[in-house]
Amino acid sequence: MLFVHIQKTAGMSLYNALAHAFAPGESMRFERSQEAFRQRFLAMPEAELKRCRLLSGHFNLPFWLSRDLGPRLVLSAVREPVDRVLSTYRYMRSWKGHRRHASAGQLDIAGFVDDYANDPSRHNVQCMRLCGAPDFARAKAMAARAIDILGAVEAMPQLVAAIDAALGVAIDVGVDNRSAIQEPRREAIDPALIARLRDCNAEDAKLFDYVMTEGVVRGHVQG
Repeated sequence: MLFVHIQKTAGMSLYNALAHAFAPGESMRFERSQEAFRQRFLAMPEAELKRCRLLSGHFNLPFWLSRDLGPRLVLSAVREPVDRVLSTYRYMRSWKGHRRHASAGQLDIAGFVDDYANDPSRHNVQCMRLCGAPDFARAKAMAARAIDILGAVEAMPQLVAAIDAALGVAIDVGVDNRSAIQEPRREAIDPALIARLRDCNAEDAKLFDYVMTEGVVRGHVQG
């Protein structure tokens, strides 16, 4: 299995549940997407790749597929874009190990939205993870071509049922890596700020709406 982990989409909860379905030593997760981790993946011997029945990390799917991973179930999950960004903000403020922790700690929500809006590299990350571009049409095409199961955090029971059926075992998805800070909540934020975040992630919103309409997107038809 290849689990394309998009940040703040219950990825650690899903990964930990999936890892329990495999034997010890058969799972590998790349904690970051920086170049050192990319090179580590590219340098993995073929025998080690085959031994790792579950691979996961924050790499874009086209990068994963730059190597021959053999026959694998490809899985990913998306989340409503504004909720995902707000979760990221809370997580950055609560986890001292985050590379943006110091700067995020100095920003109230309005300052964070300004900072976020001025950095296009952080927009439409969900489309980026699936196809390498901030574009819904390309992400949808990649899902059809290369992703077996694409679900949404907001429809977790459907996603888990699809995974259970594919694996032939039931996985137990808990709540892992939750931010220690749960404020600000979306309903308490100025609607104008919410609208700015939504505008920054218009392509991700299309992707999310598509997945929610489908329930679970099933592509990668083989044979």
